Amino acid sequence: MKKLILVAIVCACISSSALADITGLYNTGSAGVGNADPYYTLTSVPGGASTAIGIAAHSAWVAAPTDSLWIGPTASSVTDPVGWYHYELDFNIEDVILSSVVLTGKWSVDNSGEIWLNGAYTGFAKGNTIADTQEYKTLDDFTITSGFQDGWNTLEFRVYNIAGSGGNPTALLVSDLAAEATVVPAPGAILLGSLGISLAGWMKRRRML
Repeated sequence: MKKLILVAIVCACISSSALADITGLYNTGSAGVGNADPYYTLTSVPGGASTAIGIAAHSAWVAAPTDSLWIGPTASSVTDPVGWYHYELDFNIEDVILSSVVLTGKWSVDNSGEIWLNGAYTGFAKGNTIADTQEYKTLDDFTITSGFQDGWNTLEFRVYNIAGSGGNPTALLVSDLAAEATVVPAPGAILLGSLGISLAGWMKRRRML
């Protein structure tokens, strides 16, 4: 009887604390230098339609960690138009407790940027649209714990390119992107957990008689 109770409680705990199957999270530049990024989409640029491609790092930029590359609308040696560039990444969340989702990563931008989730500003920003604060020299952490929804979600990096002299590229770097959450317990696991608790109570009352 004690073994049955133990199995029931353990199964219930595993069901409620397992990592969720959150899919679609990728670092920038997974296709390599010179290739279009298959996951990040440039949805808005100052000069019309464009494609996010993996680019060799500018000498002033922080080095990209393993499994990530800088991406931008053009090669790093050119001058890109001044203005906002919106990079979007779609990922999927299913069968989790939304309030438990934690999304983490690191990012860098040339020149400044903001992180948005499902159309809402997350509060994470680097630099401003007035002066070059050299945000591209640092790789900063971010942690998002709210604003998620069931099904498809859109993580958006809005990057601003400030006017500059000579070569003036713009780019985005995202690395170590990951998420975890508590899985919604399956009905069978809930029943099993309830059975274990009931049996535990019954055994306790029996010992008291």
